[in-house]
Amino acid sequence: MRAFPVCLLFSATLACADEVRLNQIQAIGSHNSYHVAAPRELLDTVVKFNKDAKAWDYTHPPLTEQLDMGVRQFELDIFADSKGGLFSKPSMLNVAKMAGAKNLTFDPDGKLAKPGFKVLHIPDIDCWSNAPVLKDALAEMKAWSDQHPQHLPIMILLECKDQPQPPLPTKPEELTRERLLELEKEVLSAIPADRVLEPDEVRGKENTLREAVTKHGWPDLDSLRGKFIFCLDNTNEVRSRYLEGNPALEGRLIFASAPDTRHPAAAWFKCNDPEKQLQEIKDLVKAGFLVRTRSDTNKPDDKMKAAAFESGAQWVSTDHFRPDDKDRVSFDGKPVRPNPVSGNPGMKIEP
Repeated sequence: MRAFPVCLLFSATLACADEVRLNQIQAIGSHNSYHVAAPRELLDTVVKFNKDAKAWDYTHPPLTEQLDMGVRQFELDIFADSKGGLFSKPSMLNVAKMAGAKNLTFDPDGKLAKPGFKVLHIPDIDCWSNAPVLKDALAEMKAWSDQHPQHLPIMILLECKDQPQPPLPTKPEELTRERLLELEKEVLSAIPADRVLEPDEVRGKENTLREAVTKHGWPDLDSLRGKFIFCLDNTNEVRSRYLEGNPALEGRLIFASAPDTRHPAAAWFKCNDPEKQLQEIKDLVKAGFLVRTRSDTNKPDDKMKAAAFESGAQWVSTDHFRPDDKDRVSFDGKPVRPNPVSGNPGMKIEP
């Protein structure tokens, strides 16, 4: 449980009555936004040895379609591939063929053969993606943004992965500090800096992000329309490397889920269990911080969804965002609403 200085609990919103701040919304996001289910023959074979693999049996629509549906928070799992080709020949393709898969192709356009960060779930085995190349995925989202310049800011959650998954043979590249800075450059090669809300912009003249968001709040929503926000999902060594030398994210591009509310980088937090963390999330939101949580894990969960909505987390991620999904997660059919903790019910917010 995070500790909350008393002064923070009285700074839920610093907005004027006639403006809406970023922290005063609640929007629907997608979990593993890029995910495409592996071929049926492969998945059925894997499930025989690993029942947890059943959870991989889902396919999300392309990113552009998700944006059209009102999704405003995305999750991309990122792997470094500095030489290219590291993920272009998954070992489990042979398993799928032996299980009877016919006319099976993978990366027919050769996109994975080129250097650059890649977007997939698990190398070799659950690696099908509707956005396999990070730069292309971001370019697709920017193209949609260019056509819809008044959209709510789009939060993109980046989970940087570098841990091997034995006995699978592909060994990911370590995400060193240098490679994390290369990730920033790759992001900016697809989305220019003036379309990104950066930590320095939020911090302003304060020494830390924590001071900025608790004293002055977040920018107003109108000034952020048409922009993107990048957040680092990692809370492990990757986060430590990213914060190294810039504890308040000075000069950085990506917000990090801080270790605690007293940390210089404290501005946004990942809290994936809204039932267990309900009060913690509410306290974070009341204190002026941003939070991302989830409404379901592997299957629809009414209790988890209710807790996520009640918590006031600004972004609620789900696998069930499609309008034609009988278990669709939405706010009475809408993808965004005033935040129940930090907002005002009378606010009018368009996605």
